[in-house]
Amino acid sequence: MSMSSDPLLLYCVGATKAGTSWLYRTLADRADVALSAVKETHYWDTLAHEDRHKWVATLNLRRARFSEALSDAEARGIDWKARNMSRQIADVDRLLAMLKDGSRAAYFAYLQAGVTNDTRLIGDICPAYSLLDATTYREMAALSSETRFLFLIREPVARLWSAVRMQADRQLGPGETIEEKANNILWRVLERGAEKHLTARGAYSETITRLRQAIAPDALRVMYMEELVTDAGYGALCEWLGLPASQAPVGDKVHAGQNIALRPHLAARAADLLAVEYTFAEQEVGPLPRAWQAQRP
Repeated sequence: MSMSSDPLLLYCVGATKAGTSWLYRTLADRADVALSAVKETHYWDTLAHEDRHKWVATLNLRRARFSEALSDAEARGIDWKARNMSRQIADVDRLLAMLKDGSRAAYFAYLQAGVTNDTRLIGDICPAYSLLDATTYREMAALSSETRFLFLIREPVARLWSAVRMQADRQLGPGETIEEKANNILWRVLERGAEKHLTARGAYSETITRLRQAIAPDALRVMYMEELVTDAGYGALCEWLGLPASQAPVGDKVHAGQNIALRPHLAARAADLLAVEYTFAEQEVGPLPRAWQAQRP
C-alpha cells in the first residue's frame, strides 16, 4: 500500500478510439509525470488466468518482433534503431516480469518505476478497463492513497467507425479494399449484432454507471474527447490532476485511422442504435460538443 507522499495515481479507463493514446503521449512528455513505457498494462482486465495467458502470449510475439528488428539493425549498423529496439525489449521484459508475479505490490512497483522527486502523477491508461465491473474499480481505487479515474468519450458514431476501420485494416485480405471491408464489418455490427466488442466499448452510459457505483464523485471525471484536445480542455484536466498547466499538442493525432467514407445509410443506422448514448451524455456529462450535435439522431 502506498503512502500519502506518493504521486497521484491516474487510471484512464477508455474509451477505445477516444483519445487515450493522445493523452498518453501528452502526459508521458511531461517531466512531472511518470508513465510506463508500454501504454497498456492490461493488468486489471487480465486477472483471470486464461486472459492473462493470452496477453502474455501477445507480448512475447511483440518481443520476438523487436528482437528480429534489433538483429537487423545491428547487422546493418543502424545504431539509433538498435538502441530503440533494445529499450523496447527491456520495457516488455519489465511488463512480463510484473505480470508473471501478478501481485498488487508488483503492479504498483511497476507503475512507480520511473518516479523521481519531481513526479506528481503516475498512471495506467488502458481502454479495456471500460468493461470492468464496479468491484474491480473499487480494488483499483484502494491501491493508492489518492487515485483519480478518467473516462474519455467521443462522438459515438465517429468512435465506432474509427474502431471498425482499425479492425478492417488488421483483417484486410487479398483483393479486399479497406473501404469495402470496413463498411461490411459495420453492416454486420448494425444488422446482425456481430462483433459485439466494437459496440461494448462505446456503451458509455453503462461504464459511467459502474464507475459512479464505485468511485467518489471528486475522484471521477468524464470528459468529451472533443473538448480534451483543446488548450482549455487539457488545462482543466491538468488542474483536476494537480499538474501545472502546459500547452496541449492541439491538432496532433495518434493512431489516426485511414480517412475512408462511411456509407450515409450506415451512419444514420449507427446513430439510431447509439441514440441512448447521446441522451445520457447530455443529461449526465454536460452540453454536447458540436460534433455530437451534428450527428445526433
